[in-house]
Order: sequence, then C-alpha cells, then structure tokens
Amino acid sequence: MHTAALSWLKSLSELEKPVSKRQKGPLPYPAPGIGAAWLGDSAAFGFGDGMMKLGEAMVRCHDGGMLAMQASSDGQSIWTSGDDGRLVQVDLHGHVQERLQVPRKWLDSLAISADGSLVAVAAGQTVHVLGPDGSPQELRPPKGPTALAFAQDGQELAVTHSGGVSLFELSSGELVQEIPCAGGPISVAYGAEDAFLFVGLSEPALAGWRLHDGQAFKMGGYPAKPRHLVQNKTGSVLLTSGGPALLAWPIVAGKGPMGQSAGVYRPRLGLVTAVAIHETRALVGWSDGGVDQVDLSSGKTGFLAGPRPRTELLDDPRKMRRSILSLAFHASGKRFAYVGEDGSFGHQWLQ
Repeated sequence: MHTAALSWLKSLSELEKPVSKRQKGPLPYPAPGIGAAWLGDSAAFGFGDGMMKLGEAMVRCHDGGMLAMQASSDGQSIWTSGDDGRLVQVDLHGHVQERLQVPRKWLDSLAISADGSLVAVAAGQTVHVLGPDGSPQELRPPKGPTALAFAQDGQELAVTHSGGVSLFELSSGELVQEIPCAGGPISVAYGAEDAFLFVGLSEPALAGWRLHDGQAFKMGGYPAKPRHLVQNKTGSVLLTSGGPALLAWPIVAGKGPMGQSAGVYRPRLGLVTAVAIHETRALVGWSDGGVDQVDLSSGKTGFLAGPRPRTELLDDPRKMRRSILSLAFHASGKRFAYVGEDGSFGHQWLQ
C-alpha cells in the first residue's frame, strides 16, 4: 500500500480511539453517600446500604440502611445510626461496637458534644442521650425531632421539630425552653459561647435567636434548604448551604448576624449543598457534584474535585441527584474528603 495511504489510515485510527470522559478517581459506590469523615489519617465514607469504607477496608455498620454519620471531635471514632434501630461506634481499627438499640425505630438524627463525652440520637419521637459511662437518658420533645445540637458547654441540647425548637437541660433532663418557629426547622447550631441559636428552615430561610433576651432574626432569599450550618472555631463567622453561593455571615459579639451583610463567594453556578471550614479556608460542595475551596481572608477561590465549573446551567440544580452531601477536613487542614448523593467519593491533598 502506498506510504501516504498508510499514514492516512494511521491518523484515522487515532481519531477513532474512544476518549474517556469519566472523572479520574474511584467509581461511585453503588449506594447513596451519607457522610465523609476522618479516623486518624484514614478517610471514612458512609453509605446508605449500611457500609463504611475506612481506608481500603469495607466495614458493615448496619444490617439495613445507614441514616446518619458523625466523627468525634478528637478524630478517634465515628458514630453512625441506621434504620435497624442501632447506634454504633467505629474505632480506628474498624471495630464496630453497638452502643444503643431501639427496636423497630429509625435512628435518623445524630449529634456529638464538643468534648465527645455525650452522643444524642433521635428514635421516633424520643431523643436518647448517651453519657460518658454509656448510660442512656431519654428526652421527649413535643413533636418528632428533625435535628439535634449540643450547646458548646455540653449542658444543653437543642431539638428541632415541626413546631420550633425545644431546649433541654441535660443535668435534669427537663425541657427548659420552647421556642416557637414556623417554617419547619431542619438544622440547628449554637453560636459562640452559646449566645445565639441558629436554625435552617424548610421555608427555605435561616432564622435564629439571641438567647439571653429572645431577640429573633431571620434571613430569607435562600432558593434551597440550608441543611448545613458551620462555624469557625472562634464563632466569628457562620457558613450556610442552600444558596446560589457560599454565604458567610459575620457573627458580632452581642449582635450575632443582625445588621450584617453576608460575604458572598460564587466560584460556580448551581446550589451550595455542603460546607466545611478550617481556620480561614472553606470547602464548598455543589449540586452538580463539584467541590471548590474558598479563602475567606482573601476571597480567592479554586476548583478541587468533581465536574469543573460551567458557564451555564444545563439542569435545574434543585433536581440534580449528584449533590455533594458531606465534606470533612483532616485535622491538619491539609487534606479533605467528600461524598455525594450518587455515591461518588474521594479524598485528596490541598495545596
């Protein structure tokens, strides 16, 4: 065959080689993501089929589905709850210990105190609080719990429900305050020194109160539910999901976010579905499965993982089924982990 023809056939065969469009990294796990965390230096990912990927190992946590997952503040254990009525603790070696079993109940909300000595989990219309010795205490809010949060001093537990927020004193187990709140609270967090209480609403909106006098405030304009409420260690800034951008609310002593304008960071189009913070660096998870970083001190943003930012939206972000559900910094702040609604997951170093 003529040399020119051979050259032409070779170039044609190269053009016809299939080009992979799959994102580099592990394939999505065949179950929805629930949580991402770190156990020591090992990344951990919880999935809806009751399994946890810990390092290279797969650990069975629940006989049914996993519903919630959270790491202790010291990074030495992870707690998960499921539709099998079990609350379990996983240690650094992947050993699973059952800490509570509530037959025929879904355990779907979970919280751990700042010092790791208390764990609260919702089962039906009851909240079970495990103390340092593992003994359970039962709290009964007026309606079924939707979210839980410990006060930073560990002396109080906030329980959201369809009618508002119930505050329980843990030393006595008594309901000490009932805060009415319309709009359907779905997330909750205490502010610095427990001076403020913040809730995300199904409405969707962000609301809150200055606790010493009950002064209320509300910030609307969210196109989606603010499910993630995250603060830095000093409590000077509150990051929220649910917006078309990362919103960083300044928290001023005595005033909270009242009268303040949020910092707005929008490195891509879509909805923010998960947030995390370490010092002045924030991680932002998006409805399209992407992860970006934001330097809150300089305002600089950068792409980290998943699909790269687009110049136009191809789908309604509220209908996407690949949202990032959980983000976690390594204790050093130099690595992060993420997991998505579609089972996508990963971890990598930060530059």
